[in-house]
This record gives sequence, C-alpha cells and structure tokens, in this order.
Amino acid sequence: MRKAALSTWVSAIDLLLDAILGAIWLTIMLTLLITGVSLLPVLGIGILLIFAAALLTRFTGTVERLRANAIYGLDIAPAPRKPSSMTGWRRPFSQAALDLTTVSTWRIMLHHLVSAVLGYLVFMLAVWAVVNAVLLIIYPSEDPAGLTLLVPVLQDWLGAAGRPWAIIIGVILIGAVPLLIYFAGHFDRSILAPLLGPPVVDELEQRIETLADARQGAVDAATSERLRIERDLHDGVQPRLVSVAMTLGMARNKFESDPAAALALVERAHEDAKDAITDLRQLARGIHPAVLTDRGLDASLSALASRCVVPTSVSFRLPSRPPAEIEAVIYFTVAESLTNVAKHSGATLCHVDVTYESGRILATVTDNGRGGAAIPPAGGGLSGMRDRVRSARGALRVDSPTGGPTIVTVEVPCVL
Repeated sequence: MRKAALSTWVSAIDLLLDAILGAIWLTIMLTLLITGVSLLPVLGIGILLIFAAALLTRFTGTVERLRANAIYGLDIAPAPRKPSSMTGWRRPFSQAALDLTTVSTWRIMLHHLVSAVLGYLVFMLAVWAVVNAVLLIIYPSEDPAGLTLLVPVLQDWLGAAGRPWAIIIGVILIGAVPLLIYFAGHFDRSILAPLLGPPVVDELEQRIETLADARQGAVDAATSERLRIERDLHDGVQPRLVSVAMTLGMARNKFESDPAAALALVERAHEDAKDAITDLRQLARGIHPAVLTDRGLDASLSALASRCVVPTSVSFRLPSRPPAEIEAVIYFTVAESLTNVAKHSGATLCHVDVTYESGRILATVTDNGRGGAAIPPAGGGLSGMRDRVRSARGALRVDSPTGGPTIVTVEVPCVL
C-alpha cells in the first residue's frame, strides 16, 4: 500500500513536469519549425531555424532521459544517430540535415507532444474531479459558484435523490483522482523507452552487428593461431626433428666403422630430441597452458610476469573465477602484451592489473617504455590480440603516445 501511494505521488510530480516541460519543448520547437517554414522563401533563412529545431531534440531528449532516470530509475540509452562525415563549418548544418531524416528525432518530438497532452489532461481532470467532489459534498442541491460540470446534468437528480447520493458521488470522484494519476503515470512510464531510447529494430541490428563482429573475431583469431602454430612447427620443431633424423642416420652409417663417432652422434641426437621436446612443450603451453587450467588466471598471470625480462608486477581483483574461454582471452592477450613489452618497448617497469566492474573484466598492461604502439589493420601481434578479444565480444584499446607510457586495455563482458 505504501509503495502504491509513493508511486502515485511520484507519478503526480512527473505528470505535472510533463505538462510544464512538454509545453515548453513543444512551444519552442513548433515556433522554430513554423517560423522556419514561413521564412524559407526569404533566401532560405528558415532552414537555419528548422535545423535548430532538429538539433534541439538532442538536448531535450537528454533532459527527458535524465528525468526518467531521476524519477523512475530508468536507464534509457540514447537512440543511435548517424554522425556527419563533413568537417569544419559545414558539419553542424550537415548533422542537422541528417537529424531531420532520423526517426529518433521525430520520436522525441512525439514524446514531447504526448507527455504534454497527457500531463495537461490528467491535471485538468484531477482539478475538475476535486472541485466537483467538494461542491457536491458541500452544496448537494445547488451550485452557487457555477464551477461544477456535474450540476447541469445531475444536479436535479441529486437534489431529488438527496444528500447521501451527492456525498457518495463526491467521495467516488475524490477516490478516482489517485487511480487516474496512478494509471496515467504507468502509461507515461511505458512510452519513455520506446520514444526516447533506441527502437527495437535498432537494438536487434546492433546485436546482430556485435555477434557478427564477435564471429569474425573468432575466425580471425583461429586463423592467426593456426598460422602461428604452423610457423612454430615449421621454424622450430620440424628442423630439430629433421636434425635428429639426419644425426641418427649418420650414426647408423658409422656404427660399425667408428663406434666412438657413432656414439657421439647418438648423444647429439639425444640432446636435439630433448630440445625438440622442450619446443613442443612451449608450443603446447602457447596453445593452452596447464597452469591456467589447474590454478586459474591469477597464478598463470603471475607465472607470465615472473618469466618476463622486464620487471612486472601483477594486481588481481576478481570476485570469482571467470569461465575458461574468458580466462584464455585474458591470458593470451596479457601474454602477447608482455612479449611486446620485452621486445619493443625498451621499458624498465611493467604492471598488469585485472579488475571486475559493472559486468565486465578489465585487464590493463602498463609499461614505462618509449610508446608509439598502434594496432595495424591486419597482421602483427596487436592485430591478433584484437581479433582474440573480439571473439569474446570484448574490446581492445591501445593508448601509446610517443615517449610513453603504453597502456593496453582489454575489456571483456562477463558476469561473475
């Protein structure tokens, strides 16, 4: 009951603001539009006023979304608007022309119209009901002030029916006012997101684009990983195994004629085989390290930091362990970042920070090197990192001004 009463009072305040602000927005916009249309023949001056009305919806829409958040706690995202490609003094005019052709601009204007009319009607009906209720209760048979609309229709019947019926109808009218405000407030709340926020079609299109981008990122990351494994096998393990086979072949040829030389060749082949095993272990660690599976992201990042030639510290603050695929994305991104720090940055210090906030994991790698890093369109370690992060519907940012520092930020959505 208390919650319903509070909701009614909140709705009453919001509807009153609807009537006031809606009237102000509509007055300004209609004045600009009507004046602009009438001045179009005068050297096209009116187009500036029409453009001003379109641009004004950006401000009024923001105000209404903030009001919805402050009163109802609704977090309404602004509708996407296509930015102008022009620059310089032509950009505001081009942007205004684009806004005039954007559905969201006209939906904001429609919201101002609907909210102003709704607020005005509810306010007038509430005043009408209260005034009539008071007059029916105080003056059951006549209306000396001439203020009640019930009198011309029902006054004779009420006079004949007696005072009890007049009081009953007055009480009903008073009780109807909170109900009117309550349901009108619910209706007003229901039109906020559809008119002030992005339409459902835009949300679906944005979701489809996000999923398509994530799919492309997964494909690119898988391709990059496959090429890396092929390159490591071709350039690392394969030559060692070929060397082992050739050394064993020479040892076989010398086994009878020179056993000592054959033994030395076998020992060399043994060392090469152990080196090949080491390379295979490192390659397997690059595919998916065992420490990540067994001990989690914190331990695996600490292991990465301990092997980095640049002194690296790690701070790790996650409330629980993330899913395996998210752990893999964070791990390999940090690993590639630390490799870049060791090879290219010239840094003397590095810091890895992993935190969780607002349904996302943030991992940053900061070094005090020379800076100047950038993500290339294709190819390279940073490009591969970007593709891997995209596969998890995340984002990669590189802030690396000349002279440093370099900050690589990975943001991956995740619920913990």
